[in-house]
Amino acid sequence: QTIINLSSMSVYGTISVAEVTEDLLPDSPDVYGQSKIEAERMLDELCRNRAIQSGLSIRLPGTVGRGSHHNFLSDVMERIVAGQPVELRNPDTLFNNIVFVGDLAQFMDQWLRHPKTGHSVTNLAAEAPWPIGEVVNAMYSHAGRTPHISIKTGGKKPFLISLDHARSLGYAPSTVQASVEAFVNDYIG
Repeated sequence: QTIINLSSMSVYGTISVAEVTEDLLPDSPDVYGQSKIEAERMLDELCRNRAIQSGLSIRLPGTVGRGSHHNFLSDVMERIVAGQPVELRNPDTLFNNIVFVGDLAQFMDQWLRHPKTGHSVTNLAAEAPWPIGEVVNAMYSHAGRTPHISIKTGGKKPFLISLDHARSLGYAPSTVQASVEAFVNDYIG
């Protein structure tokens, strides 16, 4: 038996490092993040007790595709399509906190066909980080809209997500650029 648990980067709570790896300890996660930690703990216990052979907990970043919501890029896409301005902070900061649903589905399919024994926990993201300002401009371009962006100061400290462990589990990440293009095409298609 194999169980795939769709967890979240929310397990980490407040992130104050430049690059997130799976061994980063949680720092005050909210109730949602705590619920994801508990689900991971339960799956780990099932694997350790050999109730199931294989478990995979995927800590998802901003997961995007048609109908996606409650993450930064999905909110930006909604504003672009509605013709509303987009507020942006840290436009020159590198960004890889995205996974397109098609890439997630491929990884889960590969895992189900070739599961690894025990419980594995991994972050997902895209490779070839891009400045967030370029990400948003590309979203406007692929949507055929004129950019209307205002730059604000402050906000959360940006971070990148390490892909080393995900790759060791067989994940083949798309680039940020390809993920953004796939998202916009899926969203408006």
